[in-house]
Formats: sequence, C-alpha cells, structure tokens
Amino acid sequence: MNPKQQQDLFKRYLNGTTSPEETAWVEKWYAAFDSSDTNTPEERFSSRAGEQMLSGIFKQIRKTRVIQLWQQVGRVAAAVLVIGLGIWGLFRDTYESPVPQYSYISSERGKRLKVLLPDSSTVWLNENTTLKYTQRNFGKEVREVWLEKGEAFFEVKRNEQVQFVVHTGPVTTRVLGTAFNIRKSNQLHDIQVSVTQGRVQVHGPEKVMGILAKGEELNYDLESGAIALRAVNPAYTAAWKLGRLEVVDASFEELSAAFYSLYNIRLTSGSAKLQNLSYTLTLDRRQTPEAAAAIIAAVHGLSHRNENGALVIY
Repeated sequence: MNPKQQQDLFKRYLNGTTSPEETAWVEKWYAAFDSSDTNTPEERFSSRAGEQMLSGIFKQIRKTRVIQLWQQVGRVAAAVLVIGLGIWGLFRDTYESPVPQYSYISSERGKRLKVLLPDSSTVWLNENTTLKYTQRNFGKEVREVWLEKGEAFFEVKRNEQVQFVVHTGPVTTRVLGTAFNIRKSNQLHDIQVSVTQGRVQVHGPEKVMGILAKGEELNYDLESGAIALRAVNPAYTAAWKLGRLEVVDASFEELSAAFYSLYNIRLTSGSAKLQNLSYTLTLDRRQTPEAAAAIIAAVHGLSHRNENGALVIY
C-alpha cells in the first residue's frame, strides 16, 4: 500500500465514511498501541507496523468481499440449478416422447384376415402376413402402419387432413384415400405396389420412385434397387382376397398374372401353342396351384412340373 492510500483511508475514517470492515480494522489497529505511545495517528500510519497493518486491512477487506461475492454467486448458481432441474424435469415429464406401443396382426399359413383399423380403413391380410400399427393417437396426425412381411390389400378411408402411410422395408407408400395392394416377397426379394383405385405415391430409400394410378404397378428389387413400372388388370390385383378369379378370353400372359395374383406362384410355359391361345376359366383358391396347373395342361394335352418355385407347363 502506498502513502496516498494510507492517507485516504485515515481521512475517510476520521470523516466517518469508511466501510464497516475498514472501521473495525482501523479501530483494531489503534487498540494495538498502548496509551504511552506519543506518536500521532498520522505518524503511526507512516511507521513500518502501520504499513503492515493497513496492508492486512486491505487484504482482509478484499478477501472478505471476494468470499461474500462468491458466496452470493454460489447461492444464485445453486438456485438457478435447482430451478433449471425443476423445469427440465417438468418438460421431460410433459414432452418426452413415450415409447411407441404397437398392435400386431398376423395371419397364419393358409388363412386370410380382414381387419378394421381405428380410422375405419379396411385391410385384408393374405396368408403368412404380419402388419403392425401404433395404438396411441392413430389418425390424429398421421395414419401409419408397417407391413413387415407378406401381402395386404388396403381400402383407405379418405381423409384429406391426415395421410395414410404404409412402411414396407425401405419403401414407403403415402395416400389420402384409395385402394391398393402391397406385397413383400422374401422369396422373390422384391416389394410390389399395385393400385386398383385412386393414386398413391411410392418413396424409395432416397427419392420418390413413382406416383401410381389405377391399373399401375411398381416393383422394387430389394437386392439391386431396380425399379420396374407396368400396367396391370385391377381385377387381378387382389384376387387372392376373394379366393377365386374368373379369367375371360385372356392371353397366356394375362392368365399367368391372374395365377400369380391368386396363388403367389409363377405360371410359365415354353410351348408356343400355349402362348398363342386364349383362356376362359375360373381359378379357385380352394384348389392347390399344382391342381390348377394340371387342369390347364391337361386341357391341351400337356404336362406340368415344379421348377425353382414356379409351375411350368410343357
């Protein structure tokens, strides 16, 4: 502490303008000297003892103020922390997204199911199919279902405010209200979307793959990522849900498409004779696909065989 600081402190003490800490320590300093001491207060301030004492006063004052300041800061910080934790807990309890709860629907082999969703949309499940949807708030902001395996035909109740979304592996189908069929084949390693009414938008992993209208079909190859679009007969799209299908004056290609729609098995032929004929018959799901192929072959004096999961007439 320099002499000027010493003098200023003493003057403030005499004028009664020192802080409580400064006053207490100055009085303590005065008490340290006995009454026989003849030095004036000013002289005491100039002495070595006065220098040390006043330095101690200022150090103590600064220390006291710093401690008090940090105590206040600590108390404020603690209060802010408590309030912050309380607010975080409140928002966490109020807004933290709950774990989604799903309803699962599965059909057994050889069985088909008809299901009514909470929004009154209807879904038919082909055999060996699994579908799930969220239980909570279905239809409030989005109508969302997942076709995990198999084949399903959807008749979606129209709602222009809430989209109906079907997730099938990497493929997402979005509609407002329409009828369409989706098949996920593990055997063929593909996903097929066919439309019988309205329009649907089909998204792939990175882009929109197509907007389909009635009588159009999109096939997505899960292995190569290839996309194929083609026209189909809407009557054949979901023949499987009716269990029978009438084919009238159809080419062999059309017969093969109807056969696949009903049995989910390819019907092929290397016979030029069969390729050039027209066919009128009724396919019934109560018959096995082998029996149906045998009847078609027998009418034309031919045979059939099972080859790599397909039925071949030769």
